[in-house]
Amino acid sequence: MRYVGKNLLQFVTNFTVIDLETTGRSNKFHDITEISAIRYRNGVVVDSFSTLVKARNSILPFVVSLTGITDEMLEDAPYIEEVIEEVVAFIGDDIILGHNVQFDYFLIYDAYSVCMDGIMRNDYIDTLRISRLLNKDIKNHKLETLCEYFGVERKIGHRGFDDSLQTAQVFLKMREKYLTLREQKREREGYYERI
Repeated sequence: MRYVGKNLLQFVTNFTVIDLETTGRSNKFHDITEISAIRYRNGVVVDSFSTLVKARNSILPFVVSLTGITDEMLEDAPYIEEVIEEVVAFIGDDIILGHNVQFDYFLIYDAYSVCMDGIMRNDYIDTLRISRLLNKDIKNHKLETLCEYFGVERKIGHRGFDDSLQTAQVFLKMREKYLTLREQKREREGYYERI
């Protein structure tokens, strides 16, 4: 059983956004092919971490065409056991942000638990969950759809670093939308929230 932090439903400006790619063969950490994390402070990038990871299994052909990551690209990459401690140290105590974040977070959690006998207790925020609540006028809640909806540039998709950047930008755009809607509601109903 995983003893992670809380699944938060709030807008913050300090967080670390993560995104992973895998072989497509399982939801196990030994199938991770790429890990990326970007630290934000006050809504601005301050640091980043990204690495390819040598998976234990070969990458499925449809995943190769989706991500562009090939088995050959991973030949000299470190195994997950060699990088997981650095990944978790980079994340630190930050709130973890991601799109369908439990998939990525739980892979990191499991790798850290098995390889380092460590436990992560970070709270996390899922942009997919927020979008489903906030964006009622959208055809679906895929990251690429949200990027189009909010005018976030998406030249590259399904790669860890680029998806991390796009997820954070979508999150900050949703924060702006939420604050605007909240202000409009206040004006319409003529009330003020206590701070």
